[in-house]
Amino acid sequence: MSSALSFFSDQDVSREKWEQLLSKNKFASVFQSPSFFDLYNSVNNYSASVFALELDNNYEAICVVTFQKENGLKGYFSRRAIVYGGPLINSPHNLPVFLNFINKEVKQKAIYIEIRNSFDYSEFKNEYLNNQWKYLPYMNLELDLTKGTVEELIGKMKYNRKREIRISLEERATYGEAKDLLEVKALYSILEELYKTRVKLPLPEMEYFERLFLSSIGKVIIVKHDNMIIGGSFCLFMPGNILYTLYYCGRRDYHKKIFPTHLAIIGAADVAQRNHVKMLDFMGAGKKGEEYGVRKYKEEFGGELVENGRFIKINNKVLYKLGVFALSIIQKVKK
Repeated sequence: MSSALSFFSDQDVSREKWEQLLSKNKFASVFQSPSFFDLYNSVNNYSASVFALELDNNYEAICVVTFQKENGLKGYFSRRAIVYGGPLINSPHNLPVFLNFINKEVKQKAIYIEIRNSFDYSEFKNEYLNNQWKYLPYMNLELDLTKGTVEELIGKMKYNRKREIRISLEERATYGEAKDLLEVKALYSILEELYKTRVKLPLPEMEYFERLFLSSIGKVIIVKHDNMIIGGSFCLFMPGNILYTLYYCGRRDYHKKIFPTHLAIIGAADVAQRNHVKMLDFMGAGKKGEEYGVRKYKEEFGGELVENGRFIKINNKVLYKLGVFALSIIQKVKK
């Protein structure tokens, strides 16, 4: 006689069983942890739900889904559900019913749901495709932090990157963890300017980064020169697991011999190693076969290019196409 499956969401999800699955599942990441769920729900205008599948009194699957949208009228056309890292799941056999349960719960809130994999989910690919999900061949860059000290990792980088990091340090630029919220705010102002003038994509409000800094899973790296904050990075991590560089930036044209963005990444790698983290994840390298300018920059740090891909399910195709079109226009227009 087969065991019955049970489904739970949000406040009905057992934290104890959730932590147990997180501790032993090969797809464990900070994005599928109770700490990230709590962080995301602690910020105004942000929300997340968690869904669980139980089998024989233990959780077979867990998935944290974040809900995102832009401000104003754009919000109606940009309602989306994003799953970072990928769900915690033990077996492909139960994935279809779990996906159906999740989508039934979120489809009224989101035009589409997208799963951004941090791991190789190829054994589950057919289950997604057979349930009307589409696979997107997105790439990622991962830097293995177990293959030497930070200095040794720098030594393995391409010549120009290695040289730029070393001359930055010779000019007395430094990196380290943020000491207080004033430093976090100073870094955020640099990042905000970058997103307004060049990236032209949505950026969370300052409150999100404050909460990240104060959380047990957040790390904020600050790059300084002559006591001035010139760059840094915002990261999420779990000890013994992966550190994710959510955002990194540096002052443009600050000094011809100082490269603050390089040090923001090296600083993240250094902090990761000191917290027994095995891998630094650069959070995306674009779609396979398409030009992606940031990919070349990331590759020069010596990481490995991998195709973990994404899965997407579109619940409203008309609004989805309108949203994609609107976002492309916004990115082209100067603010």
